[in-house]
Order: sequence, then C-alpha cells, then structure tokens
Amino acid sequence: MEHKNDYSVIVYFENTTPKKWKYVHTLNSFSKFLDTKHPTWKYFNVYERRTAKYVKRFYRGNIVPAFL
Repeated sequence: MEHKNDYSVIVYFENTTPKKWKYVHTLNSFSKFLDTKHPTWKYFNVYERRTAKYVKRFYRGNIVPAFL
C-alpha cells in the first residue's frame, strides 16, 4: 500500500498547546477521530512524514480527503 502512514499531523486546539501525531494513514478518518476524541481542535497542519515537508492545513468543518 503506497499511502501507508505517509503523514505527520500537528493539531492546534482552542486553549491548549498543539499536539503531534507522527503516523497518520488516512486524513478523513483522522479528522473524525479528532471530532470525537478531541472536540476542541481548531485546525491541523499536514506534513509528509518522511521529508517533513508542509503539505496543507485543514480547519474544523472543512471537507478532508483521505489522501493528498
């Protein structure tokens, strides 16, 4: 599978410090996880895990694709 854990994500919350997830497989499943387990998230930045290159930012309520 070519997309296996391709992303690292830094999530920003309303009143706390950002949190990083290093191995993220599908982005839309990750945003659903945030909605249920961390409902105060504001946005998250997506990075290529292997190169640490910034890819894109997603805000809460936006449509998030599975892969970029």
